[in-house]
Order: sequence, then structure tokens, then C-alpha cells
Amino acid sequence: MLKQLTINSFTLIAEASVPFHEGFTAITGETGAGKSVLMKALRMVCGDKSQASMVRTGEEKAVIEGTFDISNEPEVKQILAKLELDDDDELIIRREILENGKGRARVNGSVVSLSDLQELGESLIQMHGQSEQLLLRDIRTHAKMLDEYAGNNELLINYSKSYNAWNNVLAEIQKTEAHAKDLAQQKDFLKFQYDELSKAALRDGEEEELEEKVNVASKSEAEHNLLNEIQGLIGCDNGILEQVQNLQYKLRSLAQKIPHYEEDLNALVEVADPFEGICKDLQRLRPSKSMSPVEIDRANSRIATIQKLKRKYRTDVAGLIALTEQRKQELDSLENLDADLDELKRKADAHKAETYRLAASLTEKRKEAAQRFDSAVQEILHSLGMPKAKFFTSITEQDPTPNGADRIEFLLAPNPGEGEKSLQKAVSGGELSRVLLAIKSVMAELDKVPLLIFDEVDSGISGETGNSIGEALRNLGKHHQVLTITHLHQVASRAQNQLAVSKKEVDGRTFTSIIDLDKNGRIEEIARMLGGTSETVRTHAKQLLENNL
Repeated sequence: MLKQLTINSFTLIAEASVPFHEGFTAITGETGAGKSVLMKALRMVCGDKSQASMVRTGEEKAVIEGTFDISNEPEVKQILAKLELDDDDELIIRREILENGKGRARVNGSVVSLSDLQELGESLIQMHGQSEQLLLRDIRTHAKMLDEYAGNNELLINYSKSYNAWNNVLAEIQKTEAHAKDLAQQKDFLKFQYDELSKAALRDGEEEELEEKVNVASKSEAEHNLLNEIQGLIGCDNGILEQVQNLQYKLRSLAQKIPHYEEDLNALVEVADPFEGICKDLQRLRPSKSMSPVEIDRANSRIATIQKLKRKYRTDVAGLIALTEQRKQELDSLENLDADLDELKRKADAHKAETYRLAASLTEKRKEAAQRFDSAVQEILHSLGMPKAKFFTSITEQDPTPNGADRIEFLLAPNPGEGEKSLQKAVSGGELSRVLLAIKSVMAELDKVPLLIFDEVDSGISGETGNSIGEALRNLGKHHQVLTITHLHQVASRAQNQLAVSKKEVDGRTFTSIIDLDKNGRIEEIARMLGGTSETVRTHAKQLLENNL
């Protein structure tokens, strides 16, 4: 419940600290006194957008602070926990509005976004004004109200699970069918790529291994060729060694005839011996070939194939191997998609049957509850100045939605012979206020929002109807904290508490004040509402209060 509202420099209110109490509180005052300013301040606590015009002239900022007791409000505490905010039994919401219209919102000292504040505000306060009957103008709330009245929460949870499961499978079917269509269109392309890549039988690291082997083989081939050339120069026909041997033979023949050539012969023998050693060493050290020419050609061809595939698919060998596996899986999945689709459709049919079964149960419970609900709301409307009004809940079949297969709408026939009207547009604000009051009265024990605010719910009403509205609000105050702006003494006298809003001019400035009235103050205020300040009127006001205490 709202415990206190502190307001500083907010339009006509320079400073106010307003206490609030349990039960039904009437807010009264002359027209134009500033009751709407108080309502606007409460809306700011709920997350309304700020405007520069809200800051009192001459001030830098306006401040509104609401203090709530949430010791018995588990849903509010859940929201605070979700927002990672302090969730003690006391909740303080503070709005600061700067003179440029910008502002800040804090909850228990922590800055929060406007959307988070609005979510929190919706769990704390419901505001119902003649010009903004959003709750009943929105047809989506009609189903929510009826389900809450019928106690359909568990059934709705089960239905929602089945509906979501059904739609998830339908989405999977759609995705699978689109995938199958896409793969079917690409089947020839996918098969060509897979055949080409799988035929290549690529192995990670193979290219590097082949290049290393070819490099080694190329060096070995060059070595063999040079050795062959060297041996050819030294030991082959007409090679160096053979020519030296011929030279030795000729010198030996010459030395036999002419002895002084013996020295030249010996020198030539010393020259010839190293060439023989070189030939033997080269033959002994000659390495065996690592690869044959055919093998080298085959390796180079393999390297060329790998490089061609890399260029074609613009990736490395690891990427080509991964692509091969991907194409295989895609082709395999194309073969298995029909079976997968059959299984998904079987699941969809099962979820659909369960969804429709639960939807039928919801419809049955809603129709049964609607009869009781309509009768109860209509009975209260008759006591609220609408004696011939007829209230009716329309339940028509529609395709399943997250909330069932029913279109639910509240309809009202305010007067005989006019027919039923939609609450969305056709019903007036005053009529809608009373419908809302009647619904809130019927659902008082079920509604979890702690504070209900009705802005001039009694507009255009007088006499005995005013008494009925006051009594309805008083009864509603047994289950909620209720605030109502009223101009009727019949309504105000039935409130447990009363706030008086007044306006005065001081030194050319207008000031609105809000006073929590004691018993004597209430007598004076109700006397004013009765239209006089004589002792007789005061006595009548006192009697009204005492009769309703």
C-alpha cells in the first residue's frame, strides 16, 4: 500500500507531504483546486513521462517521492528481484524532473529505466480516470479478467505449454521444408562438389609432405647428374684418366729410349693416382635416388591438383576436408529429410490435438464462469445508477492463440432498446468507470494490485446512486487501498479517510495544499460539499459521517 507521497516544486504544489491510510480514501476539493495535480504526481510514480511544464516556475527541478509498504506484495518483490533491486518491506520510488523536461527515476536509491518503473508501477497502482479507461478499452484484458475470475491459471499454463510446443514443431517443419527445398535445388551442385572433393581424397598435411619429398628428390637428381658428368670427364672413354694413362705409356716408351724422361714419367704417375682415387670415392659415395622420375611427376601432379582445388574453393586443405564432410552431410540429410518431416508432422499432430483439447476445456470453464460473472457485475451496475443496464461477456471461437481459442469481449447495454455496445469505443467514460467499479467489486478478493485509484467515478451521478457508489468503494476498500476523487458528499462520507485539496494565492503565486483531515476537518469539508457552512449543514455532515463509521 501507499504510505506517503512527498511532492516538491511540482506545478501548483510547492511542497506537500501527504500520508495515506488503508481502506477507502476520498479526495475532495473545489473544481480547479489541484486534485488533478495530485493524480499527475501519482502517475509520475507509476512511470509516466516527464515534461518541462511540470516543474514549478522559478525552480530548477521537481521531486516526487512515493513510499510503499510491500510486506504483503510478493509479486512486487519478484519484480524488484528481477531488476536486482533491494526488495525489503519498504519501497521508495523517487522521480526528479529537471526544468528542461528531462528526469531521473530511482527505486530504493538505484537508478532505473522508465520502462522498468512502468512495470513496477503496474504492479503497485491501477489508475482509472474518465479520459483513460485503458484497462477496459483493451480487449486483451477482458480474457485476463475472466480467466482470473474463473481460476484458470493452471489450465492456462498447461495450454500455453502445449500451444508453444505445437508452434515450435510447426516452425521446425517450416524450417526443414525450406532447407529441403534449398538442398533439392542445389543437389546436382552439391553432388558435383562432393564427388570432386571425395575423389581427391585429401589428407591434412599431405601437400607439405609432397613438396618436401619433391624438393629432396630434385636435389638428389641434380647430385646424380653432376656426379655422372664428373665421372664422365674423369673415367669414361677419352676421359682425363684414360688420357693420363696414354700419356704415361708414351712417356714410358720415351724414357726407355731416352732415360732422362724417367723423371717426367714419375711425376705423371703421381698426378694420375689421385684421379683414380677420386673415381673410386665418387662411386662409393654416390647416394641412391629417393624418387624415380615417374614418382616425381606423380607427386608434382598431386600437388598441382591440391593447389587447383585450393584456388577453386578459396580455402586451404583443412577447409577442403571440412567442405567434403559438409557436402556429405548435406547429401545424407537430403536423403533423410522425408523421414524427419514425417516424424515432425506426427509430433505436430499430437501437440495440435492436445492444444485443441485444452482449448476446449478453457472454453467450457470460461463460459461457465461468464454466466456467474455477468450476473454479479450486472447486479452491482444496477445499484450504481444503471438500473436497466445489461452486461454480457461475448465468447466466440477463433483460431488458437497463446491464450486459447476464444475471442472474449465485455459488452454493455446501458439502456433498454439500444443494444449491446463494445467497451472499446461505444461506451462513455462515465459508464465505463462504473463498469470498472462493478468488475473490481466482483473481483475484489482476486485482484492482486494493492492500490486502486478512481478519478471522478461518480461524475454525472447524484442522490441514491451516489450512496451506492460510495458503498461499493467502501466495500472495495476492504480488499484494496482505494483512492477516489469525488464531488459527492454521499461518496466522501462513506470513506474511512479523506484528503482535502485547496488552492490559494500568496504574493501573486498560486499554491495548492493537501491536508489529511481529522474528524472535525471532515465535517467542515463535507459541509462545504453539501453547499453551506451553517450549523444545520455541519450537523448534517456530522451525522453523515457518524452513520458511516
